[in-house]
Amino acid sequence: MYRRRLLASVAATLPPIAVAGCSDGPAEELVDPPARVVESELVREHAGTEEETVAAEGTVERTRDVEIAYLEVRVEFHDGDGDVADSTVEQVDGVDTGDSWPFRVVFPHVGERAAEVVDHEAAVVRNP
Repeated sequence: MYRRRLLASVAATLPPIAVAGCSDGPAEELVDPPARVVESELVREHAGTEEETVAAEGTVERTRDVEIAYLEVRVEFHDGDGDVADSTVEQVDGVDTGDSWPFRVVFPHVGERAAEVVDHEAAVVRNP
């Protein structure tokens, strides 16, 4: 009993910590990200064929003067009804230098499913 009270009182005095690791859950949008997506557009290849692909390409820009070693961008791909057709998270490479970085996030389906994508939303995220 004493041990539980001791552990509870110690835990209450410690600041919250984040535990790094893999998660199958959805990516979590950062409240105060060290960088943000400043521009993005949909890019299609092989339009009208069974090999049609679509990707979001854009730029992430630093928002605060902090060290950045790792960033991820989540893109929600939307169909003509405005529904999310799929959501994909990709790592942004080369963020250890510079103040802006290009990204490319590919829609995970081809052909007709890729042709249905008409819009997207992109945001800097982290895995919980």
